[in-house]
Amino acid sequence: MHTLITGAAGFVGSALAWELLSRAAPDDTFVLTDIAFDHAISDARVNQIEGRLDDGATLTRILDGKPDRIFHLATVAGRQSVDNFELGKSTNLDATIELLERLRLQGNCPRVVYASSVAVFSPPWGSHVDDETLPNPGISYATHKLIGELLINDYTRAGFIDGVALRLSGIVARPAGSVTMLSAFLSDVFFSVAAGSPFTLPMAPESGTWVMSLKRCVENLLHAGEVAAGDLPARRNWTLPALYLQMKDFVSALADYYGPQVYELVTCESVPQVEALFKQCPLKAPGALQLGFVGDGSVDEFVRNVILTNPQLAKR
Repeated sequence: MHTLITGAAGFVGSALAWELLSRAAPDDTFVLTDIAFDHAISDARVNQIEGRLDDGATLTRILDGKPDRIFHLATVAGRQSVDNFELGKSTNLDATIELLERLRLQGNCPRVVYASSVAVFSPPWGSHVDDETLPNPGISYATHKLIGELLINDYTRAGFIDGVALRLSGIVARPAGSVTMLSAFLSDVFFSVAAGSPFTLPMAPESGTWVMSLKRCVENLLHAGEVAAGDLPARRNWTLPALYLQMKDFVSALADYYGPQVYELVTCESVPQVEALFKQCPLKAPGALQLGFVGDGSVDEFVRNVILTNPQLAKR
């Protein structure tokens, strides 16, 4: 099996790469690509390639050998996509189109797992979001992701690829102090509480948003890469079963793990700009659940899963 991961140096991509390597057979091979890597992986099965996906030479290098399986995670999200429209478009949209065209011309119909986003939905909200809810992108990043989903469906229908597009929610916990992701507060609160420092969640106690632990995210990406094509319906874009996390329940679950001092450390204070972006309604994902994808089943499970993949967050 020859596997390509784009965005492999990122938060999700690096976790996925390590998990795949831990499961790989001796004759499996991997191409990991990103703009830059912090360190080299000492594994003969791995070829790390630095470069931008909107550069044709980079695409030629990473597709050499015709991958059997591709996890397309590379993206410009959050503040970066808002502040730099051209960079967002070239990375999120133009590079995805060119990647799919290269795969069409290669002709080996690889499994392509595409990381989309629940950002394809936006207000006004109904009572919930489910598989019948029509996407309504509110920012360019979300528009690019929705177009990518439609292309995954279309190239799969035409037989050029065997694609699966997954709508990811806020993945937690990202490294502390992230400045590019607007949802960083959902991760930063863990680091503050673990250190015994005060933290203010910028949402009202009753407000809720969609989250998924890194553990569950990697499991879902792996499942998408392995599920047999015959077990998949014609539709290939699915909203994953994200947890609807209300801030009051979040604080309570943190207190259950770290201790009652959390109630003194963590406060909730509504910030209109944040609420406008992240206050959501309950989410239902029956299609993804039926296909074997999983979410964090409860707020307590979510907190445990986050800490499980971040030893530095363990109770001291």
